[in-house]
Amino acid sequence: MLRLVTWNCRIGGFRYKAAHVAQLRPDLLAVQEVERRVMQELIFGGEHQPTYRDRVGDPAFPRRAIGVFSYTGLDIRAVDLEAPLPAFRRYVARKADLEFNVIATWTADTNDRATRYRQAHQGIEAHSGWIRERPTVLLGDLNDNASYKGTRWTDFMALLQPLGLFSAYHHFYSEAPGSETRPTHFYRGVETARFHLDYCFLPAEWLSRIEDVRVGAFSPEISDHVPLIVDLDL
Repeated sequence: MLRLVTWNCRIGGFRYKAAHVAQLRPDLLAVQEVERRVMQELIFGGEHQPTYRDRVGDPAFPRRAIGVFSYTGLDIRAVDLEAPLPAFRRYVARKADLEFNVIATWTADTNDRATRYRQAHQGIEAHSGWIRERPTVLLGDLNDNASYKGTRWTDFMALLQPLGLFSAYHHFYSEAPGSETRPTHFYRGVETARFHLDYCFLPAEWLSRIEDVRVGAFSPEISDHVPLIVDLDL
């Protein structure tokens, strides 16, 4: 089994919150809003410790960034060692004989309307050739939903579909984008302010191998997001 998890830990402190997702024993975990010190702390809170950790922050916004972890010894190699896109992190992972690409992303607000919440769009446009080289997984907090006004979602789908990438959640539950019944984000920690903003996109040929897709339990004292968990029999 291959377990993929994405989770926004909310404004740092992941080294103290790690036990919340470490117990899931993810092969690959993408965490958004991770603080700098995760690369310095040897021991996280909780019983299980990561076997791989990586984090690259945006020099213009260094306090929170994407962290990528494994808790099972998955072989992971960062691709962008020079001039990385901080909101679109690329890796190559290997489990047994299976080698695949991994993209961990986090779209956020910017002062430039052209790039606002479009960091994933920019990354796909820049690296579509690399995505086509091998099976690719894209997961993260897009801060977007098909029900929102504007064209961001349709523009994003127009980039993904030619690459053969599809949402694991929507395929598994047969729900249309924008009509999700299981929220992943609770605005400002309010349980009634529900949104689905976190996603895992898979190659079309992997969709039939999905064993389970679920969202974690909401814990407002930990984060305003819940983990999205995807299990695959590959």
